[in-house]
Amino acid sequence: MEKVVIFDMDGVLVDTEPVYYRRLEEFLISRGYHFSRAVLDSLVGESSRKTFSILKQADPAFYDSEETYRRDMRAFHRHHRIAYRELANPHLHQTLNQLKDTGWRLALASSSPQSNIEQVLQELEILPLFEVIASGDDFKESKPNPEIYLHVASRLHVLPQECHVIEDSTYGILAAVRAGMRVLAKRDERYGFDQSPAHQLFDDLMEIPGLLQAAVFDSLH
Repeated sequence: MEKVVIFDMDGVLVDTEPVYYRRLEEFLISRGYHFSRAVLDSLVGESSRKTFSILKQADPAFYDSEETYRRDMRAFHRHHRIAYRELANPHLHQTLNQLKDTGWRLALASSSPQSNIEQVLQELEILPLFEVIASGDDFKESKPNPEIYLHVASRLHVLPQECHVIEDSTYGILAAVRAGMRVLAKRDERYGFDQSPAHQLFDDLMEIPGLLQAAVFDSLH
């Protein structure tokens, strides 16, 4: 049996979600838009395409086009740089290197744009550790649609049931479960995530190698 683990990025490798949340709210307010906390919470873990769709549905007077929204967002972010190294979750490098050293194949499936994924992984100096990287923007539907996870499994030439997924958000957990994969979820109670579909919860990345090893042992006995 292959030893494959697919990581989500935001919230799992880096604690970017509070920063993105605050930046998005600041951007919206600067453009004269005000959304409820429930709407903003629902955006955590979503792709940029789905974010626009949700905001447009919540306020029909929102941007006329996604292209204009994205252009303004890019301009806003250029003046609000994020120090990703400072947002790395504890024990990130130790955990990833331990997994690689013990024969695990690493991949990444994130709802973020490909350019952002590469920027984050390069700044953290972990880009070479991942065999396959997939962005939600490359699919018609991002998480909770399982397509991104099935795509990663196909590129790795493994069966979905051979894959273990590390997630945090409701959408990400559902996507991996629907793909037929085993899911470990990093516990997060800040945004009202429903993490109950996950097979196990954990609090610190350093727990992952032991949990994965126990799962492999159980599958062989």
